[in-house]
Amino acid sequence: MAIRDPRPHLQPVDTAPTDDIAPRTAARDAATSASRVTADLVRRTMIMALVTRLGILAVAGLSTYVLATHQAPWSLRLQRQAEPFSGAAARFFNIWAHWDGVWYIKIASYGYAGADGTAAFFPLYPLIVRWVGVPLGNNLVAAGVLVSVVTYLVGVYLLYRLVELDFGPRIAYRTAWFLSIFPTAFFFQAVYSESLFLMLSTACLLWSRQGRWRRAGLAGLLATLTRSTGFMLLVPMVIFYLEQRDWKWRRLDSDAASLLMIPEGLMVWMAYLSLGFGKPLLFASAQDNWRRVLAVPTWGLWRGILAAVQGARQLLSGQTRHVYWPAPNSGSVMSMAGFNITNLGFTVVALLAIWHGLRRLPPAYSAYAIATIGYPLLFPSRFQPLMSMPRFILAAFPIFISLALFTDRRPRWHAAISLIFIAMLVVVTARFAIFTWVA
Repeated sequence: MAIRDPRPHLQPVDTAPTDDIAPRTAARDAATSASRVTADLVRRTMIMALVTRLGILAVAGLSTYVLATHQAPWSLRLQRQAEPFSGAAARFFNIWAHWDGVWYIKIASYGYAGADGTAAFFPLYPLIVRWVGVPLGNNLVAAGVLVSVVTYLVGVYLLYRLVELDFGPRIAYRTAWFLSIFPTAFFFQAVYSESLFLMLSTACLLWSRQGRWRRAGLAGLLATLTRSTGFMLLVPMVIFYLEQRDWKWRRLDSDAASLLMIPEGLMVWMAYLSLGFGKPLLFASAQDNWRRVLAVPTWGLWRGILAAVQGARQLLSGQTRHVYWPAPNSGSVMSMAGFNITNLGFTVVALLAIWHGLRRLPPAYSAYAIATIGYPLLFPSRFQPLMSMPRFILAAFPIFISLALFTDRRPRWHAAISLIFIAMLVVVTARFAIFTWVA
């Protein structure tokens, strides 16, 4: 007769079949492996971003030894504040406050004036530089470089996270790579607002993508206080907001108020200009210093094409006696011709990337790229209709997502574009370091 164990809690229990355990174990292992790959690519992305900054620093500094540095007029130097270093340190650090960097240093040092053109530069970046400069002994160049590098690294990380949501870690890494080696990427460590704007604009789109509307609105407000282009962030924010509500207006809620924070940022700046100088639109009229005029984007683009065509004629003619396109003075005829050709070339590349992205990117990304590239076309300059376009492209980061997607399964294209970008980056960085106008 069988004896039954009186302890029921010790009776054997049925276990799940091994066929059910195996898939769960495999899924867990796959998730762990994917997590490790993602973490590895994040580290590689940040290391790449930092290494490219160090490489650009070396190229710029060494260029001042190899090439003759141009002596810019005193008005473009602001020597005491914009050139605080001496000796070898000057060759590696003073160079980052050239051109617009002098304006930002001037604003951080003395604030804004009424009619000197400073109002064209929005206030958040020079304000942060001034604060950071206090513990650095008021060395505003060191403060500006520090702010730019730190915000750039944060911006790259946020860009990686944003792209990863839609395209995975591989495309996210390649996007950061193309951004870091773009020919004008050296501006990300100069005393310019590019890095701060990159960080705030990517934060705005990332949080909009995640439905964190208060954070997105605040990032958009701060981006608008950094550059006028920040107002364009309203376009992708609206698209993300309506997409998440199935484009049904009856589903609008209180989160829509966060969208208004972007125009609020512009109104804060206008209020300051109105109270201080009685001109709320002084930031727009200050563009007269760069001979910019208001126009429709298609007219600005057409002028850019004409300027490039005439520039090619000027270079092919090999003479400056007959000028095909106006220049500030006879000595700048040839250089102006080269700038106009270069500006159009960068614009064409950007437009091609946008066109390719229209088929691959979420609508909000493409809309933001179009708005960001179209915005400077509203204000063409007389001598260079597409002036600074090679630098403005940096703000339209969906362009680099499009490049990453285009080259993903095309290794030869990836290698070719990378080599071209790096070669141009070295040349353009050297020109900037010796105080030659770039963008």
